[in-house]
Amino acid sequence: MPLPHTSRSHTQDTTTDTTPEPPARPPTGPPTPPAAEPVGTVRARVLPLAGAVTGGAALALESVVNGRLGGHTGSVSAAAWSNTLSLAVTALAAAFLTGLRPAFSALRARLRSGTLRLRHCLGGVAGGSMVLTQALTAAALGPASYTLALVSGQTLCGVLVDHLGLGPGAPRRATRRRLLGGLLAVCAVALPMLGAPGEGHTVALAALPFLAGCALSWQMAVNGKVDEAAGRHPYPAVLLSFAAGCALMVAALAVLAALSRLPRPQPGPLWHYTGGLLGCAVVLSAVLTVRRIGVLAAGLGMITGQVLGSLALGPLLGQPPAGPALAGAVLLIGAAVLAAPATGRSRTADAPPPRPDRTADGPERGGN
Repeated sequence: MPLPHTSRSHTQDTTTDTTPEPPARPPTGPPTPPAAEPVGTVRARVLPLAGAVTGGAALALESVVNGRLGGHTGSVSAAAWSNTLSLAVTALAAAFLTGLRPAFSALRARLRSGTLRLRHCLGGVAGGSMVLTQALTAAALGPASYTLALVSGQTLCGVLVDHLGLGPGAPRRATRRRLLGGLLAVCAVALPMLGAPGEGHTVALAALPFLAGCALSWQMAVNGKVDEAAGRHPYPAVLLSFAAGCALMVAALAVLAALSRLPRPQPGPLWHYTGGLLGCAVVLSAVLTVRRIGVLAAGLGMITGQVLGSLALGPLLGQPPAGPALAGAVLLIGAAVLAAPATGRSRTADAPPPRPDRTADGPERGGN
């Protein structure tokens, strides 16, 4: 019995057409210009960088203030006062902030789980040593030479910190370009010292702020880790930083009192005692900018602020920068450019390229 005509028609309609379609022709018109970057994206990059520059300028001013205070109270006493004032201001700020309990709860949970180590909470030890170095050497070196030594160590150590992945985000390997930037930073601090009077003594003094700059990069990295663990609430990182710094200053005062008598403070202007306020601004700006633009970019922004701030403060304090200091600043900016990542590259840009996908269609599949 013959099949109905409707069944035959249905069979023909459901037949799949296997004829390949011709490839799409590329457009012949002019290429479409890329869309403008949203204003919000530009602000997300510019504002944190401006905050880092401002924090660097505050750090240059803090070195001058603590140096003047150390001149009539003693270096260790000046550093201890600066850290104590910073801790007191930070503690008082708790009355006006919200979200502190969840932040500290998250921080404790990360410490118990082992994803955050106790050493990450000791960034203030590096900050305290930097403040102590300010009081010991800033007045003798002058703002420009002191800052050049400090930021040279910060640049050089910043390359190592990113290479080891000590800060938030993925590690960034130390390329030859970045190592060259670190070497140029060392030359930048050596140049102003060579033409200074009492060369050997000045070079020896410059070693202290250089090491303090290295400690500053480590402090920025571990404070960023604490900020990340606390759910990106800056308060725990800032509080722990100043608490560790005060503990270091108390120990330094105890050692000094055991070895010799503490110097008797001499009267001085009120602004000599404001270094702790500037320290709050420096640490807070570092914590807020590291979370947004990374350790390296935040460090370079602070370096720029320190260089510009120190060169501006020199003439105001009767210490106009000499030619070698200006040349060292130019070399330092060049070192920062070499150490900075290329424009538009991510933190994983320096990683080796991924291996081909063995499961994709083509000759790689199945090893054929």
